[in-house]
Amino acid sequence: METRVLINTVKKMYPVITFLKDRYFPDGRVFYSEKALIETKKKGKKVAPFVVPVVGGIAMKKDGYNAYEIEAPFIAPKMAVTADDLANKAFGESPESGRSPESRQNEIIAEHTDDLRISIFRRLEEMCGEVIATGKVVMNHYANANDAAKGKNPVVMQLQYYNDTFDNRYIFGPKAFVDMDAEERLNALYDAAAVLRKRGVHATDLVMTGDVSQMLMTDKDFLHFYDLRRVETGEINQKELPAGVVYNGSLNINGVVFALFTYDENYEDLDGVVKPIFPKGTIAFLTPGLGTTVYSQVTFVRGDSFKSYAEKVVPRQIADEQNNVLEVQAFSRPVPYPLDWEGWLVANAYMVNEAAINAMTTKAELIAYAESIGLTGLSDSSSVADLKTAIIAYQNS
Repeated sequence: METRVLINTVKKMYPVITFLKDRYFPDGRVFYSEKALIETKKKGKKVAPFVVPVVGGIAMKKDGYNAYEIEAPFIAPKMAVTADDLANKAFGESPESGRSPESRQNEIIAEHTDDLRISIFRRLEEMCGEVIATGKVVMNHYANANDAAKGKNPVVMQLQYYNDTFDNRYIFGPKAFVDMDAEERLNALYDAAAVLRKRGVHATDLVMTGDVSQMLMTDKDFLHFYDLRRVETGEINQKELPAGVVYNGSLNINGVVFALFTYDENYEDLDGVVKPIFPKGTIAFLTPGLGTTVYSQVTFVRGDSFKSYAEKVVPRQIADEQNNVLEVQAFSRPVPYPLDWEGWLVANAYMVNEAAINAMTTKAELIAYAESIGLTGLSDSSSVADLKTAIIAYQNS
């Protein structure tokens, strides 16, 4: 089938709702180029530096903002259609349907195309989550499925949205958020919002993983503050939220109003392991539209020449007559990036600051704390000093 026809078909498919990508990194421009232009500006202050460590990046400066041209990454899943696939009846098809293999071909190709499209948007959602949680996206490009499954021979590309250190990681203090009482938690949330206000950013969304949400919603003292006088509901259309996302209402803390979301989405990586997009304990202070997603063109051989398509998702079919296989492919070259590199904060409910870590005196205490924040593999054969060094390095990574 003609690629342009497939592109138009994909555009007519039911939209995939992705919370992080749609709310915080909505679609922007699609460039008719192998490179994508990303632009950043510091709100209300002098333009902040922006670093993307990629080969061949070209920095261009204009008044009021910084712009960079970068090579966009490739996302390119594929699925095969064989003669056996066409001979077998489709899911839900009556055994007495009498359909021929040829009549099933378009249906199977459409299903595969939709599956590939959804997998691309799922990967893009994961990329947006990585930007929020770490300030960067590390992408391993593989030449074949076997290498991808085993994590071998990757070509690594990294988009990094900070200079030397990721300063959007926030630690509440010497006491972990999970160990605070209700009043301390409310003050901690207010203080984090105040940090962003000093940067000229007004966070309106509080996005939490399920464990944090459960912690708050079962805290009777917290719920005393979270009563009808302080909670407003009905602002978010639940039908617009994808699976894995719950809107918990709005919380007013001394004039700072947060829309509270519980976010527990996960994905199956190429190695077959199901992984959460946000680690346990995540609390993110965000603003809708804090970033955007731009796309580069997709170029591949057609006949005896190359053809380029400036589209978000480009499907393609390749017939291999020798092996009697029809391959359905989908390509996308997205670059999600924040418009303001200081425009959000992300915290972990189980983390304490460096002073509190250094105050710990036993190996058991340090190892238990490390495991609570997701650092595993530490051994009691290490010294107390080495354990502290490893934990602090992990928190700062």
